[in-house]
Amino acid sequence: MEAMNMIRAKRRPAPRAPRRPPAVRQVDAAATAAVGSLGSTAPVPVAPPAVATEVPAPFNAAQLVHLGNALSRLSAKPATRFLEIYQEQLALAIPLLRQEECELVCPTLAMSQLMPDSLRRAFLDRCAQVGAGAPVTDELGGGAAPDIAAYQKEADRKRKRDKYFRNLYIIEASIRKETFSFFSSLPAEVRTYLDGLHAGASQITHEGTTMFSSQVAVVLDQLGMNCVTDQMCGPLGLHVVVKNLNPRAGGKDVVYECSDASAYYTRPDGDKTTEPQLTSWSKIRHRMLQRLGVELKHISIWEWQQMNDSQRVNYMVKLQSFE
Repeated sequence: MEAMNMIRAKRRPAPRAPRRPPAVRQVDAAATAAVGSLGSTAPVPVAPPAVATEVPAPFNAAQLVHLGNALSRLSAKPATRFLEIYQEQLALAIPLLRQEECELVCPTLAMSQLMPDSLRRAFLDRCAQVGAGAPVTDELGGGAAPDIAAYQKEADRKRKRDKYFRNLYIIEASIRKETFSFFSSLPAEVRTYLDGLHAGASQITHEGTTMFSSQVAVVLDQLGMNCVTDQMCGPLGLHVVVKNLNPRAGGKDVVYECSDASAYYTRPDGDKTTEPQLTSWSKIRHRMLQRLGVELKHISIWEWQQMNDSQRVNYMVKLQSFE
């Protein structure tokens, strides 16, 4: 609501100053004298003033993206008036997005009501124009020692892109798997761009294991299971995968989804009985993996923390025995 008030204040028209007679410019006076000397009464054409391109205010493009990311990841339901103003501002910001700012857009924002089909279409078109999601490379290269300031700036840019560039691959997979009719209606050049992301998803590396998934993997190792923690499924990294060592027996790999505290919203202070809710990002992740054909076995951090070492072993034996 505070953001909406800031936008309203910026959009409010300023009071008009009293009208004054226009001052005669020297160029206009000279042109009038020249016309009079030629005996012509035709007016001298004057070029129209340049119209300034409207830009979002008071937030810039990156700030609007961060604002939308926060609202969508919190599963917020903003008021209708705020939604209208935000979408108006986002429509002005999308043509100004740079490569890094396009990659900042979280899948929860791209697939939420904050970005309807018209804005999502414009956003994907902008991503294709700036090449968002391209592989992160070292633009400084080797050779002579680079300038320190330029090197630090490029290293910071590379670090940020390493953190966020996979967002575009997840957005592409979500659009392809969940809204294929929308995907089919996109312009040919945008579909070609998305096909390039789809093909490049196999080159994405795993984000890394969490402490929770590492603990589960240790217990499975104690049980003699062959498990991996760096397997990918499209643009998403799987937490723990128990490999099937005998494919001829008709078995399949078992995928454990280790949902730690970051996968849930925080419970109210003092409330230890209410089951915490999954975040909007966790729901998108689970839905995406299901559409990609992965059957997940969910393990909650809240249940895991209440067990000692022997109970954890028995718990994993029970889960594994169902397969």
